[in-house]
Amino acid sequence: MRHGIPVAVGLGFTILLARQLDSLDFAATWVLVGGVSAWQWLAALIFTGLSFLAVARYDVIALRHFQIQRPSRQATRAGAVAIALGQALGAGVVVGAFVRWRMVPALTVGDAARLAGFVAITFLASLAVMIAFAALLLPSSHIPAVLPLLILLAACGLVLLGFFFPVLGRGGRRISMPTLPAMAAVLLLCGLDTLFAGLAFYVLMPDMLSIGFITLWPVFLIALGAAVFSGAPGGVGPFELTMLALLPSQPDTALMAAILAFRAVYYAVPAVLGGLVFLSALRKAPTSPPPGAFARRFHAFDALDITGGARAELGVIRQNGGAILSCEGGRCGIVRTGQTLTALFDPLEGHSGALAVPLRRAARAQNRIVCKYKISSRQAVHARRAGWTVIHISDEAILCPADHAIAGPAFRQLRRKLRHASAAGICVSDAAAPLPLTEMAHVSRAWEHRHGAARGLTMGRFDGPYVAGQRVFLAHLEGQLAGFVTFHASPHEWCLDLMRVLPDAPDGTMYALVDHAIRVAASRDIARLSLAAAPAHPGGATALERNLRARFFRHGGGAGLRQFKSCFAPDWQPLFMAAPGRAQLTLAALDLIRAVRAPATPVMTLAPVSVAPPS
Repeated sequence: MRHGIPVAVGLGFTILLARQLDSLDFAATWVLVGGVSAWQWLAALIFTGLSFLAVARYDVIALRHFQIQRPSRQATRAGAVAIALGQALGAGVVVGAFVRWRMVPALTVGDAARLAGFVAITFLASLAVMIAFAALLLPSSHIPAVLPLLILLAACGLVLLGFFFPVLGRGGRRISMPTLPAMAAVLLLCGLDTLFAGLAFYVLMPDMLSIGFITLWPVFLIALGAAVFSGAPGGVGPFELTMLALLPSQPDTALMAAILAFRAVYYAVPAVLGGLVFLSALRKAPTSPPPGAFARRFHAFDALDITGGARAELGVIRQNGGAILSCEGGRCGIVRTGQTLTALFDPLEGHSGALAVPLRRAARAQNRIVCKYKISSRQAVHARRAGWTVIHISDEAILCPADHAIAGPAFRQLRRKLRHASAAGICVSDAAAPLPLTEMAHVSRAWEHRHGAARGLTMGRFDGPYVAGQRVFLAHLEGQLAGFVTFHASPHEWCLDLMRVLPDAPDGTMYALVDHAIRVAASRDIARLSLAAAPAHPGGATALERNLRARFFRHGGGAGLRQFKSCFAPDWQPLFMAAPGRAQLTLAALDLIRAVRAPATPVMTLAPVSVAPPS
């Protein structure tokens, strides 16, 4: 019944159209169609081809959205055929799913249905936005003035929803919203598609139609929207009725001649060609991409031996859905958030300049923008040479455990805190297996109740399996756990991660924990120990930048973190963020802030699979 409704709608509109055209001179109409010159047919065919090329790219975006790895050329071909047959036969989603299932090798029925649904929904949404703009440019008594504004308001709401809630969960299911770059790409493709379709209609108009393209295009969009939203096969009826209603001053005979010629070029020719291509594809055996066809691969953190030159802090990707990206420029740690594919810290192999192009391609293959986060000064130089915009975001507190001593004025505050902890009876020790996870969880919950939900992304959150892979130090008071710290550990470096103490823990407990860890690291010949990063001091070239930096410094607890870490007299080393241009850097920064500040929002997990290179 659901799929029969479009047929019924089309039949109803056809009856209405027949009544509307009772007085039409069909003989004169066909004469006008026969009078279309060769160059008009050729120009219309060219514009039709450009329109289908644009709309077929929807499938590439859909594949990237669902992380289905197929060559872009193959997806574009299947998408063009699916749309050509779907728009002519009606039931576009069903026809499109079947065509994609048979034309794309190894594509499951479910994946084909998801692709068809994604293409249909995003196209309809984009077309609604285009129609709203057209209705504002060309007000019509047939469309309430408030409707275009409501459509544009709803579109803005979808953009905000996609940014703040990139993954929606309901009934145990997770639904990924299209990214903002995907939304922008779909809207651009819809604009190109409808623009070229409108030009195809325009060049086929008889000379007696005195209307310019600027006036025609909004009318054409509204008519096309009526045809598509009706679901009628070929949009027969709604398209014609809308064109006749919105252009009452134009001769019906000439207008119908243009519509008939347009249907022949834009519907009949693509349907015939698409049918031939589809039949040809059915006769051929499906072929899968050869091994090694995808040059970029994501690997699980624990699947590779990366201890040689990797930062210890890279272990945080065990918790945030990250992976190791291996590509032609080297290897680096990757984490994926709502809008961004982020390279964390310095590369394991290669440098930021060599990874610039592969990272951009890998991000585009997921409909995301790319950035590099918390990279060192040297890597920032490479990124700037590659044309990326670079900004100083934080400073990392580094010290050498072997040189750690608490004598001198620089350690006066640390000595005072350690005396307080010792006088209160705090006893610090290395954690022995098995970890007291129940007590640690209690301490962590008490800490979060006082300080708020733990931040994520490049900062760990308490989780049993996660902390079990770290170096853990415990602080006890009268036999009860009062606090703990954890460190990411590698053979040459430790990095501070979780810091948790009970609200009523004695003053100096956290200082005693970190001091003890530093001494243990020195005894184990650890060359480098990081107390992790703190937000950079506020500054900037403009008043707006200085204001934003000051807010970030304040909300990120910059003053408290710097005061705590300065007690250990570390060497402060600047860390940077980089992206291809200011606009992408701004969006990436906002996206990372959202991911850090909204731990309840699920972070999409990268599977250790290959990523298809873009065409």
